[in-house]
Amino acid sequence: MSGKRVKRVATTEELKSNKLISHPTRFTICFLLYFHRRIGFAELQRLLGLTPGNLDSHLRKLREAGYVEMRKVFTLRGPRTAVQITPIGSQGFREHAVKFRKMLEKIE
Repeated sequence: MSGKRVKRVATTEELKSNKLISHPTRFTICFLLYFHRRIGFAELQRLLGLTPGNLDSHLRKLREAGYVEMRKVFTLRGPRTAVQITPIGSQGFREHAVKFRKMLEKIE
């Protein structure tokens, strides 16, 4: 043996194992929330270019899995909905991102 370690590369099956976050839109939602922690619903909708119903559908799935929480916040402009990533969501995103990064490292 030459002493070199062989890198383990994530397979597409491993990435698909977390079906919740492997969806591109939900991955992007988690990505944005992971780095910003909290974003208003309207801002998230604008960033993603989604309809309110479509965004709500994705957020509902993430909320049911415990990845995000939503709450009303009161501002000078009136009530707004804030979306925030949870510790479970942060961990799930990190794990998925590590697998994704391992796949990307394979590309030269």
